[in-house]
Amino acid sequence: QVETLKAKLLEQAQEISRLRSELGGTDTEKHRDLLVAENERLRQEMKACEGELRELRRQQQQVPCQGCAHLQENTELQERMSQLQREAEEMRAKLAELELEVQQKTNRLAEVELRLKDSLAERAEEEERLSRRLRDSQETIASLKSQPQQIKYIIKTVEVESAKAKQALCESQSRNQYLQEQVGMQRQVLKEMEQQLQSSQKTAAQLRAQIVMYEAELERAHGQMLEEMQAMEEEKNRAIEEAFSRAQVEMKAVHENLAGEEGAGALQGHPAVLHHPPLPCLALPGVRTNLLTLQPALRTLTHDYNSLKRQVRDFPLLLQETMRSARAEIGQAIEEVHSTNRELLRKYRRELQLRKKCHNELVRLKGNIRVFGRVRPITKEDGEGPEAANAVTFDADDDAVLHLLHKGKQVSFELDKVFPPKASQEEVFQEVQALVTSCIDGYNVCIFAYGQTGAGKTYTMEGTAANPGINQRALQLLFSEVRSKAADWDYTISVSAAEIYNESLR
Repeated sequence: QVETLKAKLLEQAQEISRLRSELGGTDTEKHRDLLVAENERLRQEMKACEGELRELRRQQQQVPCQGCAHLQENTELQERMSQLQREAEEMRAKLAELELEVQQKTNRLAEVELRLKDSLAERAEEEERLSRRLRDSQETIASLKSQPQQIKYIIKTVEVESAKAKQALCESQSRNQYLQEQVGMQRQVLKEMEQQLQSSQKTAAQLRAQIVMYEAELERAHGQMLEEMQAMEEEKNRAIEEAFSRAQVEMKAVHENLAGEEGAGALQGHPAVLHHPPLPCLALPGVRTNLLTLQPALRTLTHDYNSLKRQVRDFPLLLQETMRSARAEIGQAIEEVHSTNRELLRKYRRELQLRKKCHNELVRLKGNIRVFGRVRPITKEDGEGPEAANAVTFDADDDAVLHLLHKGKQVSFELDKVFPPKASQEEVFQEVQALVTSCIDGYNVCIFAYGQTGAGKTYTMEGTAANPGINQRALQLLFSEVRSKAADWDYTISVSAAEIYNESLR
């Protein structure tokens, strides 16, 4: 009986574990009843076994068996019985846990039933409220049908409001167009200012080169003048030496003639002078004539020498004065160029601020957050044959409306702009081209594409080598703008890339 009871307990434990694994919300009460009945049956069997065990113990106490062979067996049976009792206690604990779990699930089921009843009651109330609203709407429709004049008045009112809305839309579009024209004009003015600034910088560079050239020319002229003055000094000294040598020769000849006349007079006596008057008369006038001729030449040479000496003495002062005047003129020209550059730079900065203001106003009117839709062309994976149909249609009058055929019904979506399949990469980039200028002006800009797999995100953003997408076009425009403003501004550009693949960030 103990072995049979143990086998039954194991079967019941397996059945309880199976029921515990298969226990659901809808069969909770049925399994609970089965478990309660089975627990009751097991309790009765346990009570019967305990009664039989007490009976056996009583018989053993009444008829002691000394040295009986069944004593050892009885001891083993008692040990097994105690072990079975412990196992039974463990099973009781497990059954208590299962009962507690069944009770908890029963409570949860009761709560679910209460919530279900509440939701059903709320649904009934909602249906009743909707039915009342439907009846009220039907009554309102019937009353409106009986009053056609009021309906016409309402329709006219709606048309007037629609006309006002159209007028406001036209005004905003005209203002948008005006701002775009202003931005274009400001960009043209900025380009002209940049060209004038570059030309003034080139002029300043040319003036600096001319200053350097003039200084070199002045140095060269100063050197040539010094060489010429030295040559003239040498020629003057040489002419003076030649004149002095000629004067000495002539004076020597005069002295010799005078000495010869005196010797002849001493030899022939005084009457010889009277007898030969022509000789000394002919010799003295020639010497006097030579002396008279040499004196103006000496005075002329002396005057020229003094004049050259004064010129040599005054030449450094004249050169310094000339250099000072030339430097003053060149400095004045450079100052005028600098003042012109400052004025151009001031105008350039003012036009830059005005351009930035107009650009920001244009971006604000277009919308700080804009959503575009792009429809890709039909591929073979979409289907072929007469059963294939295009589920997407466009509005011919409005490029911001997209119609989609979903479960036999047409659903319309309104975006900032819709690009058909024939739209090129350049047309798509033109809508976000102004954001690159905002990025250079110091504003945060984000351009991203989202959609299901195969929608064309990679083609729109990356493109191909022959037809690049938004990423490469935006970077090319950014670098071209930076290169065009490199003469006036210094830019630092850094690039980072992130990828989310299989819900992991790279």
